[in-house]
Amino acid sequence: MTLWKALLGLGGVALVQMLLGQHAPAVAERCDLFAVYTVYIALTRPPRTAVVLGSVAGLVQDSLTGVVLGLNGFKKTLLAYLTGALGSLFMFNQPVPRFGILFAAAFFDPVASLLLSLAMGQQHSFPAFGDLALRGLANGVIGLVTFWVAARVP
Repeated sequence: MTLWKALLGLGGVALVQMLLGQHAPAVAERCDLFAVYTVYIALTRPPRTAVVLGSVAGLVQDSLTGVVLGLNGFKKTLLAYLTGALGSLFMFNQPVPRFGILFAAAFFDPVASLLLSLAMGQQHSFPAFGDLALRGLANGVIGLVTFWVAARVP
């Protein structure tokens, strides 16, 4: 039953991200709900489930954004693996460490895009540091609210 909840949550994330992209594009580019979802799953689920759901979340993001199919899938898989590995070494039960890992996930995404684009021989422009900091703050706040709400929902 928990797999169905996770997939339902992924559907909700996809719907909200799509609606934000259509009705509030400035807000949609400042937050990556798929990264927040991947970090949440990686910190609350077993490693194998987190990696699979992270991959599925990335592939759903690929299908919605129209980028190279599998690019976000690989990035979210790697994000889920690294977050799960860090979660097994350190305790991310408090808001400050959770905010830190969500903030770092905002920086991980463009760095992974840059490295993958270079590996494929494509050009990639790295976003400005201010934009990344705003995305990190947005992801951190949205993620903390998500963790708080998920802890109170039965």
